[in-house]
Amino acid sequence: MDTMTEVKELSNGLNSSDRCDACGSQAYVWANGVSGDLLFCRHHFLKSEEKIRAWAFEIIDESYKANQK
Repeated sequence: MDTMTEVKELSNGLNSSDRCDACGSQAYVWANGVSGDLLFCRHHFLKSEEKIRAWAFEIIDESYKANQK
C-alpha cells in the first residue's frame, strides 16, 4: 500500500444510497483525491485499484459490508 494513502473506516459509513460513479451499483469504497471524491462498487475499485491508490490521498473501503445481509 502507498504510504501516502490512508485507509480508515468512515465514522458514519457509506449507505445503500451511495452509488458507484462508474456503474451505479451500491458503493463500498470512497476515494478522495486532489480533484474531488469518487465512489466505487467493489468490482470497479478492484478493476482500477492501482490507479485509484496512486490518485487518492484517502480511501475508505467498506467492502466487507457486501457480505453482510
